[in-house]
Amino acid sequence: MTKTTELTRIIQNWQSGDKQAESHLYQFAYLQLHSIAQEERKRNAEKYGENNDVLSDSVNSTTALIHDAYIKLSNAELTDIKTKRDFFLMATKVMRQILIDNARSQQAQKRQPLTSIEGEHNKFEQLITMDKALDSFSVRYPRQSSALKLKYLMGMKNTEICQLLECSPSLIEKDLKFSRSWLQTRMM
Repeated sequence: MTKTTELTRIIQNWQSGDKQAESHLYQFAYLQLHSIAQEERKRNAEKYGENNDVLSDSVNSTTALIHDAYIKLSNAELTDIKTKRDFFLMATKVMRQILIDNARSQQAQKRQPLTSIEGEHNKFEQLITMDKALDSFSVRYPRQSSALKLKYLMGMKNTEICQLLECSPSLIEKDLKFSRSWLQTRMM
């Protein structure tokens, strides 16, 4: 049985009130989030080296992010989740919100004269601005937004996104290119 079919079956059983299926759903969520986080750390280490700020930042560490996302998912109202696609989009929303909340919290703590922390302050401002732009983008372009979130927040490959969104590979490529371009113009 494929992961998609298995996850869909687990979701359907869980929706029917099966408590064991709920346990399987959260186990799957944790394992999937862990796998995504490992890939993201590996990609980040290859791009920026093992000793970069992102990898050493304990607030945004992959383990902390996984645990926070897992806790939020386990306490969230998941009645709208019917398919693997719904599950992954919910996970991207949760992870994005955690990162934004962390940025806002750190920004609030840093409200002091901007001398040595000016660069960090700007980084948090950019993240919050990006979040607002992404919200606006999601309303106007839902499919493109889903593709962007699955690619950059969940670390999925284009072929996986094609399957989840039931689109052709060329459409996903166009959606991602358009999404990046649209967001870049809003971030200037």
